[in-house]
Amino acid sequence: MPRLLLPLLCLCLLLAGPAGAQIYSWTDADGNRVYSDQPRPGASTIELKPTNVVEPTPAPPVSSRDNTQGDRPSGPVYQRLMITNPAHDTALRSNEGDLTLTVVTEPPLSGSHLLKVSIDGQLSQTGVPGSGAEVHQLTVHNIDRGSHEVAAVVVDARGQEVQRTAPITVHLQRTSLNQPARGGANQAPRAPAAPRAPNVPRPGSGS
Repeated sequence: MPRLLLPLLCLCLLLAGPAGAQIYSWTDADGNRVYSDQPRPGASTIELKPTNVVEPTPAPPVSSRDNTQGDRPSGPVYQRLMITNPAHDTALRSNEGDLTLTVVTEPPLSGSHLLKVSIDGQLSQTGVPGSGAEVHQLTVHNIDRGSHEVAAVVVDARGQEVQRTAPITVHLQRTSLNQPARGGANQAPRAPAAPRAPNVPRPGSGS
């Protein structure tokens, strides 16, 4: 058995050499089959078959949806998303603390999206669903008096933010509950008293 393994081992080593090398074979004095890349008298040549080349399997193309954000697109969904009313740095008066925004989305707001309002970083609980319109009105109630940073935010069905507008600042003016009412503010004005004639005693004075 070892006498057979040695020629096979030699053959494997020779086959592993350069593809263009010539292989020779002969039988030695002990009857063993010998393989070598060096020719000798009486040796026969061995024709080597072309080496099989296995092409690597190409990697599947990366889908535009395969990213760290799951199904969320990599770029902006809306080419135009902005608050058109009120304008930035506007002073508003509402004793009820109501703030109404007009927001434009282009293309129209998707049916799977909600449009919400962010005030000073706090997102409103309710929102306006997409209905195929490009102009939307959102109203937030009972806002404290003072200056606020406001933005409109698009969220998906899972509540994750998709896109938001550039923020604006509004200054809300409303009557404070701690401000005392002015006396007689709701009373009708009284007519001035008629002038009295001189030297005429007042009624009931007894003179």
